[in-house]
Amino acid sequence: MREIIDLVPFVNAPEWGAWEPLALTMILAGGVSTLGAGIAVLRRAKPFMVYVLAVAAISSLACGLLGVFVPLEQPLRVWEFAAHPSFSSWTAWGAYILPLCFLCALVLVWQSGKEQPVNRGAALAAVCLGFLALAYATGEVRACVGRALWADYWSSLVLTAAGFIAASGLSLLIWLRLRFDDFERGGKHAVLLLKAGGVCLMLNLLCAVLALLVRAPRGYAAFVDMWWHAPEAIMALLALCTLLLGSASLARLAARGSFALLSAILLLWKIVHMGEIFGRNASLYPAREAFADLLSLDALAAFGGTIGLLVVLATVLPVVLPSSSRA
Repeated sequence: MREIIDLVPFVNAPEWGAWEPLALTMILAGGVSTLGAGIAVLRRAKPFMVYVLAVAAISSLACGLLGVFVPLEQPLRVWEFAAHPSFSSWTAWGAYILPLCFLCALVLVWQSGKEQPVNRGAALAAVCLGFLALAYATGEVRACVGRALWADYWSSLVLTAAGFIAASGLSLLIWLRLRFDDFERGGKHAVLLLKAGGVCLMLNLLCAVLALLVRAPRGYAAFVDMWWHAPEAIMALLALCTLLLGSASLARLAARGSFALLSAILLLWKIVHMGEIFGRNASLYPAREAFADLLSLDALAAFGGTIGLLVVLATVLPVVLPSSSRA
């Protein structure tokens, strides 16, 4: 009788949709960017570099908070996290870490945009809050019981690497946005931008390798097929395209940054969304269907909203806030 019960398909539908991988990607990128901006201040980097990293942090954290806020069943009651403090879960911690991280990045943008020395206290806060944002994003995934792929310790390293890759691609795009005139004239930023484009290409390849190394947990190998490796196949094609296109123009450099960001999203899609097939019974939700969810209406709306907000913030922030690019 027990063997028959085990075969009955009493399996719930996947709990996480398209917003969660995108939100985690943006939160990880925001944590890395905030951490990088704080370290840049402590190492006395140029204010412009701090400004680029801080704008990347604000943009990605805003998109990450949007991705967390939208899928909530009662999003208008999110204020209750602050009204009733509770630190029994990573979600409760994130309700305090992410807004503070956002405000800290805003302070760094304001100070670095005026071409003045950034306060070291704000830089130390950025380092701490960036690290906490990474801890929150990785801890939130690993805290989900019943998901064999998420619970392993290696997942934290891969997720952090994805955040670094996404932050690099986004920072390159913002850098191009702020210095495109200098690049077209062959100014001092042109060589640095070309090197940054090369780094994004290497990170794109690294992302494909990391996705390839993400294997099905023990006991689930029989339920994966060629579709399980579809994300890294797309990443490899993107890297090949950027390599063949080169980096001699503004559009080609923008493609390298965009493809690095997209590769990080695909890596999170594989781990978070496709990894959910190993929750209870992988035979009822194959890898092909999990990968095809990329083209669902929910996923397209999530991608469109995230990209739209990124573009708006990257365009409006340098105009509204003090901008070192005007110096």
